[in-house]
This record gives sequence, C-alpha cells and structure tokens, in this order.
Amino acid sequence: MTKALIVPDLAYTSRAGRRGGRSNGYKELTAKLKYYQYRNDRNGHIPQAEGLERWQDHGLGRHFRDIMKSCDTLGSDKVLAWTWVISPAPDLMALVPETERGALIRSLTEHIVEAYYEARDVDVPAYSYVVHDRLTKPDEKTGERLQQLHSHIVLPGTVPSFVGTREPFYNRANKGHIALLQEIATECFSVELDRLVGPEWRELRPELAPPPLEPEIIDLPAIPTLAEGESELDQWFGRRRSDLDV
Repeated sequence: MTKALIVPDLAYTSRAGRRGGRSNGYKELTAKLKYYQYRNDRNGHIPQAEGLERWQDHGLGRHFRDIMKSCDTLGSDKVLAWTWVISPAPDLMALVPETERGALIRSLTEHIVEAYYEARDVDVPAYSYVVHDRLTKPDEKTGERLQQLHSHIVLPGTVPSFVGTREPFYNRANKGHIALLQEIATECFSVELDRLVGPEWRELRPELAPPPLEPEIIDLPAIPTLAEGESELDQWFGRRRSDLDV
C-alpha cells in the first residue's frame, strides 16, 4: 500500500452547525479554535500568556476570539469557516534536521494555502494557522513513536472578488478540488525534501516515480574554419569533384 507523503484534509463549519440552529455552528467553531490554540492533542493543555500566542496571523486574527469574529464577518450565508489540516508523513519529516522542522511546516502551510487558491483562480483570503507538535501512536512492531508536526488552518467561507465584494467559496471532491489540494501539497513537500534531505528520501517511497532528469548539456565541437574555395557541404561529406570528367 502506498504511503502518502503528506495528508491535507479539510472540513467546513456551517452557520447552522451539525444539529441545526444558528448558535450550534458558532459553538462548534469556537470549540475547534480553542482546541487549536490551547492543545497539541486531547491530553494536554498549553497555558498561554500575552506575547506567546500560537497563531500565525495572515489577516484573520491572533486569538480564537478575534478569529471567530473574522469568520462571522467573512463567512458566507452557509459556510462559517473552512478548517484545514496539513500533516506531513512523520517518517519523512524525521529525515529533516530537527532545527529546521518548525520552519518547514510553517513554510509548507503557507505555500500550500496560497498555491491552492491561486490554482483556483481566486485571491488568497485572510487566514490564520497554528502548528501542533505531538507524537504518533506506537508502531505495532517496534513501539516507536515519531514526532508528528502538523498545522491547523482556519479560512473564511468567502473570497474577495475583483469588484471589491466577496463571493462564497466551496471545496468539492466531485469537481477535483480535493485531488488538486493533494497534488499541490505533495509537490510542495517533495521539493522541500529534495532541498533539505536530498534524493535519498525517495528510498522510503520506492513506488514513487523518480523526479524528472535535468536536460543533458552537450558540448558541441567547434565548427572548423572553412578553407578557401571550400563549402560547408565539403566539410560534411568530403571534397567533391566540380566537374563530370572521368
């Protein structure tokens, strides 16, 4: 079975919520935002002080309350917010020097978000995200647990339009949107692994096609100077007779 390089996932919170009623959607999104801000997993709480906010703010807010207000303002009639997860494969991230992993997950998150919206031919909306750092479940054979860095991204239910208004934005699997997100995420992570690790990371994914080869540069021999009375055809085919005498 092919192992994914990176798993992007997305979901939406409707204004009505899963059980119907306007307040339920707000309660659902608020609970998500609190979880993103204060936890790495279900078992640990991360207290925060002023100046230690975890959110990377790209216009949506630096605190769950601010992000909630922005989503309310920028949401569509149906979609209050889109919530994404970007989770690179832990075994491949383990190949990256530990000091560079945090910068990598942040760079990946931003590149993937922006490339996806650009591929959909719309402006990138305001968004915020937080990076979670937890351990995987123990391996069934070795019991080993790997670091699982991943990001949670919050985006509004609309995008800016060229006339200055906002338009509803949807992600639909039956229109290829999820496949597009997976393709972009895989390409972004592959490029970064080639840069930070080198091609040896592909040994952990032998089923993947090798990267395209760089075009070979061939040094052509210099064209010799033509002798007096000699043509280029003489150089290619040898000196030819200029008459029909035998």
